[in-house]
Amino acid sequence: MKAHFNLKTLSGLGKYFKLSNKPPIFLYGKKEFLIDSNNKKFYDFACGSGTTMLGHNINVLNSNIKKNIDRGILHAGPHFITTSHIKFFNQLSKFLKYKFNIFNTATNGSEATETALKLAFHHTKKKKIIYFDGSYHGRTGYSLLSSDMKGVNKNYFYNNNFIKCEFNNINDFKKKFNKHKKDLAAVIIEPIQGTSGFIFSDKKFLKYLYESLKDCPALLIFDETWTGFGKTGYNFAYELYKITPDVLILGKSIGGGLPLGLIAFNKNINHNHTGAQSSTFQGNILSVNNSYNLMKYLNKINYLKKIKKIETFFKKKIKIMNSYDFVISFKGIGSMWGIEIDNKFFNEEDFTNKIRSLLLENGLITWECGKNSEVIGLVPPLCVSNKSLQDALNIILKIFNVLEKKYN
Repeated sequence: MKAHFNLKTLSGLGKYFKLSNKPPIFLYGKKEFLIDSNNKKFYDFACGSGTTMLGHNINVLNSNIKKNIDRGILHAGPHFITTSHIKFFNQLSKFLKYKFNIFNTATNGSEATETALKLAFHHTKKKKIIYFDGSYHGRTGYSLLSSDMKGVNKNYFYNNNFIKCEFNNINDFKKKFNKHKKDLAAVIIEPIQGTSGFIFSDKKFLKYLYESLKDCPALLIFDETWTGFGKTGYNFAYELYKITPDVLILGKSIGGGLPLGLIAFNKNINHNHTGAQSSTFQGNILSVNNSYNLMKYLNKINYLKKIKKIETFFKKKIKIMNSYDFVISFKGIGSMWGIEIDNKFFNEEDFTNKIRSLLLENGLITWECGKNSEVIGLVPPLCVSNKSLQDALNIILKIFNVLEKKYN
C-alpha cells in the first residue's frame, strides 16, 4: 500500500523533516520494528521518544484497549473519575511501592511539569524555582522556563524567578540556594538528564540537594518523565540514587504508547487548590487503562532483568564504539544509551544528525539528544532480540566505518 501526502501541509514548527526531505511513512509496527509504505523494515531504537517501551503491536495492550473502547466511555473530562482511574491509581501506588500517596494526572510530561511547579507555588506561597543547565522539562510555559534546553525558543522564555545552576556543581548550587531560599518554591532536577544525552547526577550532588531542602519549605522535584519505568535498570531513578523526592513527575512510558503524564507526592504537601492545574484530556480513560495493563504486565515478566540484558549488550560494545576518532564517548545505563559525536571532527556543526539520517536510510531509527544534538540516542524496546541488537549495531558500524575512511 502506497501512501501519498503533500509536504506543504505539515508545519515547519515540528521535526518531521529533520532527517529527511522524504521521511518514511509508517504503516504498521511489530515488536521492535516499524514498516513503512514501501514495505521497508526499520529497527525502532527511539520508541516514540521513549514512550513505546514494550514495542509495537503488543497483544496484551491491544486487546485491553479494544475492551475499554467497547465499554463506551472514551473520556470523562477533568471533573470526574471512573472505575478505570481507581484501578490505575491503586496499581500505580503498588508499582511505586507506596512511596507516594497523592496523584494528579496530566496529558504528558510537559503538562505534568506545569502541575508540579504550580503545586510548589501554591504549597509554599513562594515564587522562585532553581533548575539546572542541560535540563529539559518540556515545551510549554513553566516547563520551558525551567528548562535549559529551550532550543529556538530561548529568546522568548526568560523569567527572573527561574534561577539556573550548574549541574553537579555543589558550590554553585549552595551560593544560589542561600541567596534565594527565602523565596524558593522548588528545586527541579532530572536525576539523569535524557535530552542532554544521558548525563548522570553525581550522587554526592543529589544528596546535597536533598539535605539542603530538608529544613526548607521548598519542594524537591524529580522529573522522571524520561527515566521512569525501568530505563535505568531500576523502576525509577530515585531508587538508583536512594533519594525520595517530594514530588515525582512521570510521562512518556507511563502511558504505554498513549498520551499520559502524572505527578505523585505525599499528604504533607498542601494540594487543596481547586483548578490550579486542570486540563480537558488529563487522565484520559484509554491512557490510564493502558498504563494499568502496562504495569500489570511489567510485574509479570521481570522486566528489569530484560533491561539488564540490554545494558549488558551495550556495555560490551563500549570499547569498539569508543575506538572511532569521531566518537567522544559511548555511555548509558539500562536500556538508554548515547553515542556522543565530535562534530568538529567533520567541521560541521550539526553533522550528528547527518549520521542519524544515514542510519535511517539503512533502516535504523535513533533518538536525537545532546546539548547541541551531538548525541545519537539508542533506546530499544523491552522485546528487542539479541539478533536485532546486533543487527542495529552492525548498521552503526557500517556507517561509522565509511565515515572513518572518508574523513581520516
